[in-house]
Amino acid sequence: MTNNSTNNDSICKHGKPPSIHRYCSKLAHLLGIDYYKVKVNFARSKLEFLIPTSYFDAAFNNLDHVLYSCDYFAIRETWPSRGGRVLDAGAFLGFYTVASLIIMENDGYIYSFEPNVNVLPFLYENIRLNKAVNTKVFPFAICPSNGTRRIFIAEYPAVSSMIKNHVEYHSRIVKELEVKCVKLSSLLNHFEFIQIMKLDIEGLELDVLKEALEDLWRVKGIIVEVHTDVVDTDEIETTLEKAGFKKFFIFASSEMPYQSIIHAVR
Repeated sequence: MTNNSTNNDSICKHGKPPSIHRYCSKLAHLLGIDYYKVKVNFARSKLEFLIPTSYFDAAFNNLDHVLYSCDYFAIRETWPSRGGRVLDAGAFLGFYTVASLIIMENDGYIYSFEPNVNVLPFLYENIRLNKAVNTKVFPFAICPSNGTRRIFIAEYPAVSSMIKNHVEYHSRIVKELEVKCVKLSSLLNHFEFIQIMKLDIEGLELDVLKEALEDLWRVKGIIVEVHTDVVDTDEIETTLEKAGFKKFFIFASSEMPYQSIIHAVR
């Protein structure tokens, strides 16, 4: 394992989202307003996002995680580059999707997967607001098998998962949905090459990677958010080593203490 960091000051706005945003979002929720617009400086661009006020804590924690702490942009080797193809599994509100296309200067393509229908309208709108035109959204979950599965929607929606215990450990279940699933191997076989793949799939990461082990050669760089209440970080690293990844950077997530982030490149 190699622990290398890099200077990402040129793209990241370090610190925390201004507290005024949380205050205004809470106020908007109390007033019955469904969303609040946030502006973020990133990669020498000003990005705009609609935040659903019904779960502003989860939204702002994720905003911090992706665009302020820049956990997914920690090393240059896993930055997308112009002309690249990026697979975003677990897109949530679209922060990583939009940021990746901005880094690529809209010269590349993002394939975003998000099965939670409650957040899809905000994902679509955030893509539109930032003119991230080379983005295709798929309302599917990445799973170890094709078909349909039940997803448990959490009160803290960022931890919604197909693993009931995972949701109950971190939040409480407010709804159950049937969602369409696609195997990662089936998905990768539609592409000749994926430059960067980001997996944030709430506890399914090890099973999904093992299922697609023979097809991961199509991926140059990978970012895996490991949910350590369910999955062991060392098992993810071992699986990626079997798939031919050579260089690893592993650190704790800024969003929550029970997550780790693995960056791996060939």
